[in-house]
Parts: sequence; C-alpha cells; structure tokens
Amino acid sequence: MSLKRFVQLFICFFVAILIPFAMIQLLNIASLTIQFLLYVILGYIILTLPLTLMTLRKNK
Repeated sequence: MSLKRFVQLFICFFVAILIPFAMIQLLNIASLTIQFLLYVILGYIILTLPLTLMTLRKNK
C-alpha cells in the first residue's frame, strides 16, 4: 500500500468517526441505542462511498 493510499484511508476513517460524533453532540442525543445506531449507519455510509469511489478511480 502506498503512503498516499494510506493517508486517504486514514482520513476517511477519521472523518467517519468525527461526523457521527459531531451530530450526536449537536442534536444532544442521550440514548445510547440511538447513538450506537448513528455511529454504525453514518460510519458505514461515510466509509463505503469514498472507499468505493477511490477504488473505482484506482482501477481506471
């Protein structure tokens, strides 16, 4: 794996953690179940879209 690819993946993972965390703080969600669901759903969406696009772009 090249350094460029590693940095891209690290940024995607970092953003996938920060965005749900920010939304939970912004919306003042206290329920652990809803927090967990937001982390899982938003994290999955945030990770799969850029990683899929980077993979498709890499294959071209």
